[in-house]
Amino acid sequence: MKTETSLQWKLVKYLLAFVIALLALLWLFQVVFLDSFYQRFKIEGIEKIGNTLAANLESDKFPDIVAQQARQNDACIRVLYGIFQIQTTNTMGCQIYNLNDSDIAQYVAKAEANGGSYLDIQSEKVISELPNGNLLFSNKQGSRNLIYFKVVEGRRNQKDIIMVNTHISPVNATTETLRTQLGYISMIVIVASVGLAFLMSRRIVKPIVNINQSARQMAEGNYDIVFTGKGYKEITQLNDTMNHTTRKLKEVDQMRRDLIANVSHDLRTPLTMISGYGEMMRDLPGENTPENVQVIIDEAHRLSNLVNDLLDLSKLQENKIELHAQHFDLTQLIETVLHRYEKFMTQDGFDIQFEHQESVWVNADPDRLGQVLYNFINNAINYSLEDKRILIRQSIDGSQVRVEVEDHGEGISEDKLSYIWDRYYKVDKTHKRSSAGSGIGLAIVREILELHHAQYGVKSEVGQGSVFWFELLIVSDRES
Repeated sequence: MKTETSLQWKLVKYLLAFVIALLALLWLFQVVFLDSFYQRFKIEGIEKIGNTLAANLESDKFPDIVAQQARQNDACIRVLYGIFQIQTTNTMGCQIYNLNDSDIAQYVAKAEANGGSYLDIQSEKVISELPNGNLLFSNKQGSRNLIYFKVVEGRRNQKDIIMVNTHISPVNATTETLRTQLGYISMIVIVASVGLAFLMSRRIVKPIVNINQSARQMAEGNYDIVFTGKGYKEITQLNDTMNHTTRKLKEVDQMRRDLIANVSHDLRTPLTMISGYGEMMRDLPGENTPENVQVIIDEAHRLSNLVNDLLDLSKLQENKIELHAQHFDLTQLIETVLHRYEKFMTQDGFDIQFEHQESVWVNADPDRLGQVLYNFINNAINYSLEDKRILIRQSIDGSQVRVEVEDHGEGISEDKLSYIWDRYYKVDKTHKRSSAGSGIGLAIVREILELHHAQYGVKSEVGQGSVFWFELLIVSDRES
């Protein structure tokens, strides 16, 4: 199994690799290629001198320009135009002063054949005078002479000849000096970079390690942990994200506990009722009445509905439920749902009214929208107080139909409105029978309406009641 390298060592390796690459580049340019760069620089310099002089041949200050170029570039210059000649101080080291007419003619021919200029690179000769007066020429190791000829067409069809001579000094000693210096510099830089890499990596990695340690505690169920990693912007952002995640996990864990408590209570109540009435009917003569049997049936239905709600929420959240959309009369669906609440209106005194102007057709899943209506109405019934008026309102706004379910119950405080659509959440946690429920009805509503891409929401004030609503796009009944 491949072992993962820590971030600290990766940073050290990357920084060290960068420093080594930088030093290698420095060695190449300062040591290996120094001679060729130096030679290229001298060649470009001597060619520039020739071009400058050629451009100023007709200038009255030409002799001064010649002297200035020779002084600035450490070069010997000799210019022949017509019967005149200009040259810098004649020294024995400048070979252009020792060229005879034949040599000059040969260079001129080469320059003309080369487009007007010619550069000759020679090994530099050391000239020394012997006791008998003769001159001794010997090669100077590593030194080279640059002899540059430029032929310019002057006035009266005469040829002006510009000769420039300079030398390239050997760089062996310089290269050796640089090599020694770079050797020391390389060692110092590598050691310093390794130390710097360790310091930087520790500074970068330490807050990540702290966050990792806190995350391990969070993974073990400690949601009270607070992430305090700091150091730079990204770590601060990660720190804030992890703290937000901790708060959300804590909320979800609390909701899960509430769900277990709610479901346990709602399962225990009908099971107790079924068991109690069953034993009573078994043990007491004359208790096997249709009313007692109906209680058992009703409680069994409550159990079935609770289990179905849990299964529906699980399937909706896992996208395992497909909508069977079709064109249907939404107004008729609402009226059909209301017929099933006649028992509440006759026996429990609820006044459920439906306000609408005309029938409206929509394209949706009628069974799932029926669930939405049932949940909204059940919510209104469960949380109604003494005022048992419930109003279902259908209104049209352009191409949208809006359905509202309004109650006059206890209402919901503003700080709880953002949570009522969450799974497991239940506003009333006192487990009164009138408000029995698992706290997942509105979570199911949210999933169904979002599958329909419908707008939905709630308006509520404490002591004034609540209005739950949703909106759908209207279609023509002829499209069906």
